[in-house]
Amino acid sequence: VLQCVNRMSEPTAMTSLEDRELLRQYAEQASAPAFDEMVRRHLDHVYSAAMRRVNGERTLAEDVVQTVFIDFARKAKNIPGDMPPGAWLHRHTGFIASKMIDKEHRRRHREQEAHTMNTIETNSHNTDWASTAPLLDAAMDSLSSADRDAIVLRFFEKRDFRSVGEALGTSDDTAQKRVSRAVDKLRTLLGKRGITSTSGALAALMVANSVQAAPERLANQISAASLAGAATAGSSGTLGGALAGLEMAARLKIAAAAIGLVATAGFAGSRLFTAPTTSTVLPNAVSTAAVESSPPEGEPTASIVANAEPMDVEALITAAAAEWKGGREGVAASATALGYISKVLPEHMEKALEIASKLGDRPAATLVTKNLLTHWAESHPFQALAWAQSGGAAGSQPQALPDGLLKMWAGGDPRALLNFVSKASAGSVRHSPLSESVIGTIFRTTAEKDPALALSDLRRLFTPTERSQALRGIFDTVQNDDQRATVARQVEKLKNDEIRVQARRSMIEHWARKAPSAAARYVEKAEPAWERTRLMDSLGMTWLQADPSTAAEWWVTHAPGPDTLVKVINIWSQTDPNAAGKWLAKQDPGPPSDAARMTFARQVADLDPESALRWAETVSDASMREGTIDHVFAGWHVRNATAANTFLQSSGWPKDRLTRLQVNSNK
Repeated sequence: VLQCVNRMSEPTAMTSLEDRELLRQYAEQASAPAFDEMVRRHLDHVYSAAMRRVNGERTLAEDVVQTVFIDFARKAKNIPGDMPPGAWLHRHTGFIASKMIDKEHRRRHREQEAHTMNTIETNSHNTDWASTAPLLDAAMDSLSSADRDAIVLRFFEKRDFRSVGEALGTSDDTAQKRVSRAVDKLRTLLGKRGITSTSGALAALMVANSVQAAPERLANQISAASLAGAATAGSSGTLGGALAGLEMAARLKIAAAAIGLVATAGFAGSRLFTAPTTSTVLPNAVSTAAVESSPPEGEPTASIVANAEPMDVEALITAAAAEWKGGREGVAASATALGYISKVLPEHMEKALEIASKLGDRPAATLVTKNLLTHWAESHPFQALAWAQSGGAAGSQPQALPDGLLKMWAGGDPRALLNFVSKASAGSVRHSPLSESVIGTIFRTTAEKDPALALSDLRRLFTPTERSQALRGIFDTVQNDDQRATVARQVEKLKNDEIRVQARRSMIEHWARKAPSAAARYVEKAEPAWERTRLMDSLGMTWLQADPSTAAEWWVTHAPGPDTLVKVINIWSQTDPNAAGKWLAKQDPGPPSDAARMTFARQVADLDPESALRWAETVSDASMREGTIDHVFAGWHVRNATAANTFLQSSGWPKDRLTRLQVNSNK
């Protein structure tokens, strides 16, 4: 079974192709590299959508992602030609998530678009991602396919307007307008659910949060299982079939042997290449063993000669570019090109990259540059990283090293990498050149040996988002009560208020999933009082997702008041509105519960408008009560005017209310 190329080596020969061309190649030719590239491009987006759909349950999200890509492989030939593959994946993720969770969760996802996260209607903007994320995909389900596709391309696949326009078959300007209109519609749908925001703020929120990195092991698992499940033809009896199950390094080695890679063209018959070396040198004694694989029985063999004599740099770069002409894919071509690149010595690397930057074939130049940089990084990581971040060759843009390679360094010497990045970023834009997933690896590796050191290093990160990923890495190392207590004491010692509060809240959220009662005992004694309130919110919101009845009773006991009731109802009613309603009915009526009753009525309005109106009637504040009734009835009348009017005639409501509702509904 062909495995997805490991991210630390990142196959590149297909990166210049459009999604539809990759899909066509896979559907028509059973091209595993094309499928691998599709997985690489869309894995994070699909994983993030799955995480939102299943309320952050990582194991379940991974199962959803696995199934989505298996179906993608099986149904590739039937995907409409005018539908962007990323849009199909996003839509199918919602479908699979709904099928895989239990009965109550399935109902939650079908009804989620009817729920709101509104606390009390105010003029303030709620742009909290924690409130928006649970409702985002359900709201998107209510958009037209054209609007949904525009949002997926722009915000989930992170494309610029030119690329969005190309995918949708429109101009840049038209694509920008379509995206703008789609965001406006999405904002309106979320507004009905209590998420009030401007279109600009919503767009910024999606840009910053809508895609999170999938676990690094998933790429290989996904492609292997998907291609196996699809049982595609053409995977045996060919070079591709012979390479089944091998990592990229082994595939290229066997491919080189199989075709007897001796390149002579263009160099007056000179033998320029025998084979790439099979060992990788990593920094600080972190190394991988040479990949040794014998060719499959019946395949031709060739001698693999290590440490071949270095050749003329310009000739090597020209030869590699010729193999990758136009960005074309092919195991044999890639093996040959990588063989040329492996001949470039570290001391000649800057010259080689300068030559590559001047190649006229831009797709080939991109592949040559990326692989030169990766090859350099394997032996001299910090020189390569410094060159990449500086923009490298004259007139070039900063280059990105593969996350997989960076994670290997982070796993071997995390602080060396962090020190380098901090020094390189001094005085520049306050944003790390590392991805969030690499940051998580750095801090997880550091925390495994010294949690206090990892926590102290938080001050070296620039944004809350980066710190959030780092904290996740730190707390992933905490496995028992003794470790939790130790880390909690170390967190309390952090001197920066902003960092300490973020660290404590992240700790409590992590703790709440593992041991909520222990987390509750910690929060109840937490000081100072203003931090304790925030910690209660973090614990309550996380705990409610797993054990709402216990969490609700704890929360209202330790933080009594209307605001707490509203927070409980906001979250609980998403997963089980019936249970949430029964619990709310036991709370004392009157001003203390008016806001929660109003919120609940609006949340269930689409699901059961008649019950929602009856709940609205229980609000004691006249202005709040009538405003809620107006809101619920107006929405019902738009969806089903006959049913709404029938209810009104038999409601027995006061004449002035009936008149007002009838007049408003006719506007």
